[in-house]
Amino acid sequence: MCHREAVDAVISLPRDISCGVGEALSLAYKQEKATNRRMFFAILQNIRFLVRQGLPFRGSQTEIDSNYIQLLLLRALDIPELSTWMNKKTDRYTSPVIQNECMKIMAHEIMRKLAGIIRECKCYTIMADECTDISNTEQFTICIRCVTKNLEDHEYFIGIYEVENISSNTLVQAIKDTLLRFSFDISDCRGQCYDGASNMSGIRNGVATQLLSEEKRAIFSHCYGHALNLAVGYTMKQSTVCSEALESDFEITKLIKYSPKRNVQFNKISSEHEDERSTGIRKFCPTRWTVRGESINSILQNYNVLKELWESCLQLSLQPDVKGRIIGIQAQMSKFKLLFGLKLCEKIFLITDNLSKTLQNQSLSAAGGLSAAGGQEIGMLTLQTLQKMRNEDDFKLFYQHLQLLQVSTNTEEPFFPRRKRAPIRLEVGDGAGYHAASVEELYRTQYYEALDLATVSIKDRFEQPGYAVYQNLEELLLKSANNKDYSVELQEVLKLYDDDFNEVELTTQLKIFTEKFSTSGNVTLREAIDYLKSLSDGQKQFFQQVCRIAQLILVLLVRDHFR
Repeated sequence: MCHREAVDAVISLPRDISCGVGEALSLAYKQEKATNRRMFFAILQNIRFLVRQGLPFRGSQTEIDSNYIQLLLLRALDIPELSTWMNKKTDRYTSPVIQNECMKIMAHEIMRKLAGIIRECKCYTIMADECTDISNTEQFTICIRCVTKNLEDHEYFIGIYEVENISSNTLVQAIKDTLLRFSFDISDCRGQCYDGASNMSGIRNGVATQLLSEEKRAIFSHCYGHALNLAVGYTMKQSTVCSEALESDFEITKLIKYSPKRNVQFNKISSEHEDERSTGIRKFCPTRWTVRGESINSILQNYNVLKELWESCLQLSLQPDVKGRIIGIQAQMSKFKLLFGLKLCEKIFLITDNLSKTLQNQSLSAAGGLSAAGGQEIGMLTLQTLQKMRNEDDFKLFYQHLQLLQVSTNTEEPFFPRRKRAPIRLEVGDGAGYHAASVEELYRTQYYEALDLATVSIKDRFEQPGYAVYQNLEELLLKSANNKDYSVELQEVLKLYDDDFNEVELTTQLKIFTEKFSTSGNVTLREAIDYLKSLSDGQKQFFQQVCRIAQLILVLLVRDHFR
């Protein structure tokens, strides 16, 4: 009988009741629950704000003075119930355990949404890099770049892996584990972007090679700017005269820029040399790719001022280590070898810095005014300029100008270094070793060596298969918009991306795309992609295959690296 009455009571309950038993029986309980929920939402908003801004929760102060509690007390001015809540002894939900749990839930929710966006794009690029943190732990950072159907590009930070080592096999497993956890299909990967380290870009067993063997369309690219920087850096390290000149340049800038007293003294002496052009000393920063030539140029322009500065500094009371550094730089600046090295570095850097500034120009990024073909062209022009500098006439002009500079700076005459015999283990045959017949020939050899190293390094790093694929995609879109023959590029694109395109539909849509720009004159890459972005969803469906080309162009990274 009791069971039947209970069933009848349940059936007779209103269908719109969604509260719990406690709320149905007690109004006070219902109000308390609503208050607790509002307070918890305020706590969640605090946590989100502090995490979003990268602010510490507690800091080095007491709990009551921490950012977390003080922010809650500040919000209590607008939420009266929060003051009562903060005075509670228990169940305030402000403990570190609750904070960490809330942050973890937020992070998982964000990552689920990002994963959904990336999966919907059906087109992404893997970006990864490894480094050692301050605790000497190897960390592997993974990011994903994707392009939506509306042709909007996004880059998302996925996470940091703590790896035992940085071998290619370990890093590949970390990437595969990430793809598996987020349900990313490797068949949707269209690009890879790493640094130039052998474990990442090695042609035999590198990370890029291993993933490329599983998905042939996951094209590896190394950004132009970074590749150029590595090429120039390699040249400077391998050329002894350039390496020594850069070390001296770096030491000079440290002696002046890290000492306000010497900097003031330098400016005072510089102002007294009214007949000389002085732009001040520019800091030499090895990690900035576009100012190294200007730094060396500033040293050469102020060569006599610097020599006078060292003389005046040695008249003062200095720390023994600083005095030794100044004496060493003073001795180096009195030698012709340093002057030669600085002028040679300036000659190479001013050319490569100009290319680097162009490649890093934000207005000429992907989908900008500089296409892959344009970037390759100016890279080759730079290479040809360096190659043409390697001739007898150019060297003689360079050496004559250097001799005039040697006289004006009162530098020692060039001389032969002491001849050294090669170690027996390196000797081959009975012939005598090579020794320059004159001082000019000695420096000619070093001049040619530096130029050869620069040209070979730039050529090797710019001629990569990934660049050719990217260039084919851009040329296909540009030639179609400008009514030019694109048959070669079309076949190359279809050969690689055979599963991404329908050949008949792509050919048809490219013809229509050509007609759209038939009266527009010379169409740039930015204009073509901006037009596709401006289309409605229905119009994008009309140009579905052409939009896919634009999507591949935007998802691949050639000039933009970890922006």
